[in-house]
Amino acid sequence: MNALQIGRARAPAGGLDVERIRADFPILKLKVNGKPLVYLDNAASSQMPQPVLDRWIRYQTTQHSNIHRAVHYLSEIATAEYEGARKKLAAFSNAKEEREVIFTSGTTDAINLVAHGYGRKFVGAGDEIVLTTLEHHSNIVPWQMVAEEKGARIRVAPVNDRGELIIEEYLKLLSPRTKLVSVGHVSNALGTINPVREMIAAAHEKASRFWWTARRPRRT
Repeated sequence: MNALQIGRARAPAGGLDVERIRADFPILKLKVNGKPLVYLDNAASSQMPQPVLDRWIRYQTTQHSNIHRAVHYLSEIATAEYEGARKKLAAFSNAKEEREVIFTSGTTDAINLVAHGYGRKFVGAGDEIVLTTLEHHSNIVPWQMVAEEKGARIRVAPVNDRGELIIEEYLKLLSPRTKLVSVGHVSNALGTINPVREMIAAAHEKASRFWWTARRPRRT
C-alpha cells in the first residue's frame, strides 16, 4: 500500500489531500526540533500507514505461522493470506500470471536475484546490458559482476544538464545484442522520472529482455 492508494479516494478535486495522507502515518505526528517530521528516506526504510500496522498486528497475533509446509490451521490461514497478497500484486502490476510475482526482501535483493539467476545463466560473451546514468549503485554493481564474468558489455544511456534521460541516446543503444535493460523508474538522487512506458515499448521491440527497478505502470 502506498500514499497514492491511501489518499486517492479522499483526494480533493485539485489533487491529493496531503494532510489526510500524512494523518494515515502515525510516525509523522512525531516532532523533531519542535517541527513535524518530514521523512524522505523511503528508499532505505519506508514508514507504514496505520492500516498496514493494523494488518501486521492482526497477522502476528492471530495468523502467524510457516507457509507452504504444513496442514495445520494456522499454516493454512497464513498460506492463504500470503498467496492472496501475491494475487493482488499480480493484478496491481499487470502481471500475466500470479507466479510472475516473486517476494524478496527489497529491490536490491530482487536485482541480485535476476542478475545471478537469469544473468549468469543467459547473458554471454558479446551480449549487452543497458543501464542509465541515473541508476543507484545497487542497479550497477550486480550487472558489472555479470558482465565481467560472462564477457558482456554494459552500455549506459546519458542524461542532459537538467538530469533528464536523453531518450534518443537510450534508443540508439538498443539492438539485437541487447540482452537486458535495467533502469529505475524514478531517480533516488535527482527525482527524475523516466519515461518508462516508451522505454519498455522500445526495449520489447528491439532488445531481448527488459528489467526495471520499479513497478510496471498500470494500463489506463
